Amino acid sequence: MVIQLLQRVLGRDFLRKAGTMFFEKFPNLGAQYRLRNELADIKKQADEFFAQDNALPEGASREDYYQAMNKHAVSISEYLHQYEFYRLSEDERDEYISRATMRALALKLRMMFPDDTQGLSRFKEKFLARYSKLGFCKRQWLYTPGCTYEQFAALLSSTDCIIKPHDGSLGFGVKRVPQLTDPQRLRELYDKCVKKEMMLEEYVRGCDEIQAFHPSSLNTIRFVTVAFRGRAVPFGAFLRMGVGDMIIDNAHAGGLFAQINIKTGIIESEGITTEGLRVEKHPDTGIQIKGYQIPRWDEIVEFCLSAARQTRNIISGWDVIISDKGNLEFIEVNNRPDFDVMQSPLKIGVKGKILDILEDLIGRRISL
Repeated sequence: MVIQLLQRVLGRDFLRKAGTMFFEKFPNLGAQYRLRNELADIKKQADEFFAQDNALPEGASREDYYQAMNKHAVSISEYLHQYEFYRLSEDERDEYISRATMRALALKLRMMFPDDTQGLSRFKEKFLARYSKLGFCKRQWLYTPGCTYEQFAALLSSTDCIIKPHDGSLGFGVKRVPQLTDPQRLRELYDKCVKKEMMLEEYVRGCDEIQAFHPSSLNTIRFVTVAFRGRAVPFGAFLRMGVGDMIIDNAHAGGLFAQINIKTGIIESEGITTEGLRVEKHPDTGIQIKGYQIPRWDEIVEFCLSAARQTRNIISGWDVIISDKGNLEFIEVNNRPDFDVMQSPLKIGVKGKILDILEDLIGRRISL
């Protein structure tokens, strides 16, 4: 009620700017506020799960989960499937950084270092404009509210395309559109895309070696970097693969992921889903996952580090492919990559690792 009254009296924009200024001055409070909001959603999901009287594995309990949630901000999925928290001691649990905590950390860094966290990842048109100019993205693309119908029709009538929200995440709203020449359907699609502020991008195909895992989705490598004022270090990497009839590979949309050894480029885990399913071979193609050597790994590492040195974002998750034309190309970048997909394959927490790297680059210890 109080917030709604202030919004009416002072206006939403004023309150938003005032809130930003306050949290920039007190970043710990900003991170705590964000974490409380995340925990509210996490608790709601857990309450729904327990209300259904789902069976729990031996060692897990409702009481233990809520204690872990309050202390470590883990979701029910992280507790049961991804990290199997119910098997861990308190010291072992403390090694993990939950998705909610990672998001709070990203916000805290943005508030502490506003001049060094001006990443271009939230809005895809800004990211593509900058990184196309720098040579990291080579495909054709359009931000539909900023293009003419003629430009839209010319691109879609020449090639298959992908449409996606310009500020979307987790693979939501991504659709493949076959090459289209019918003027009426083009006009209808153009009007819808402009209204919903969609991106239109040339459909790119990955190299045969990686596409072999799941040919109908674009299988990407998520490469996470930590960078600060021109210095960049690799943090982790994993291969993402679609399953079934998926056209995207996003882990949180049901895809498989497998951890890549950052030094060698060899996949060092089984394939896993966010629900904890583990497979040695891809369920659709039967290709062995663990032990696979990602081609051109040294080039991929330098490609991502080079981009990280030119971004103003501290923690970035780069989605990179080797295209069927032989190019390395970014599909997009995430400015707060989830660490569950880097911790669950080998069940090794990375909280200490990320805090150590941040301390080395920034010169001060960041608390969580």
